[in-house]
Amino acid sequence: MQALVVAVITARGGSKGIPGKNMAGVAGKPLIAWTIEAALSSSTLSRVLVSTDSHEIAQVAVDCGAEVPFIRPAELATDDAPHIAVLEHAVQWLAEESPTLPDYLMTLQPTSPLRTALDIDRAVGIAEAHEAIAVVSVCETGHHPYLAKTITEEGTLKDFIRKDVES
Repeated sequence: MQALVVAVITARGGSKGIPGKNMAGVAGKPLIAWTIEAALSSSTLSRVLVSTDSHEIAQVAVDCGAEVPFIRPAELATDDAPHIAVLEHAVQWLAEESPTLPDYLMTLQPTSPLRTALDIDRAVGIAEAHEAIAVVSVCETGHHPYLAKTITEEGTLKDFIRKDVES
């Protein structure tokens, strides 16, 4: 029997790093649209919900075919609100409004628009095959973290890992 899997796409309206990023145009459509389309094309997801505090994002999500059954409370839409609290809020809504809780909750973030329906289906397949409590996607890095850089407040590059520290 196939597991009941509900996707929750988390999309805050506010963003300090890139203002309005979830609505930003990427290859002709809002960033969030790419995630919604992949989720709706998945053969393993039972429902696709969007958790947002933004009425603008909510409207685009509905226009793309996702469900937006609630507007996320303001206290769960701050820079420091824990992501787990956002998911707990969605599960609480599901528990109150749905006759059956999902076997799995899949979190999909709009800032990963290259994820495909096949990626989603494979993740669900891994969870089911291993009876896993969680599956997290990762990718190989192109270089060792020792070579990574950060940008200082002055706008210059510096090593991510200090190389002048003696052990």
